[in-house]
Amino acid sequence: MNTGIQRTSTTPLGAWTNTDPVGEEFHGKSQASKDMPMIMLAHNIPYVATATIAYLEDFAQKLTKATRVKDGMSYIHLLSPCPTGWRAAPDRSIELSRLAVETNYFPLWEAENGQLRLTVEIPNPKPVKEYLKTMGRFAHLTEDDFNKIQELVDSKLNKIRHLALMSSQTATVAKTRSARY
Repeated sequence: MNTGIQRTSTTPLGAWTNTDPVGEEFHGKSQASKDMPMIMLAHNIPYVATATIAYLEDFAQKLTKATRVKDGMSYIHLLSPCPTGWRAAPDRSIELSRLAVETNYFPLWEAENGQLRLTVEIPNPKPVKEYLKTMGRFAHLTEDDFNKIQELVDSKLNKIRHLALMSSQTATVAKTRSARY
């Protein structure tokens, strides 16, 4: 959240903020959020990752890798709830962070020198609606809104999986070529 609970380009679709109010005319933020980690990946940042306070071991490993980068910058996109802006109880921060991952709303991945991989796989994800309903900033959403957001979440995860698969195939080809020479 921005100071004063203002919207940013990374504010999620449908979220209430002080600058994207909810009422008869307005329904929260009307655009999907920018995917900053993917933007950083597209800029060839040597180490890019997503992390959350609910998966501390994953976060710690990513911090260690990020500090080892010597030629360029590292970028870790951290999900850490803002109880005031999210309209959620402070003691639910870990639960909210975990649920964001368990619904694939916030997939955990990393990319080292462009080689992307998921670091936490969710075999049976919960519907994204379970995550969104835990916060007052999404209390106004309709079933159609939840379905639209679920489609966005599924599409984003499919892109990440596709990039991870391509990274894996590229790494395999590179190993095969280096073994020949």
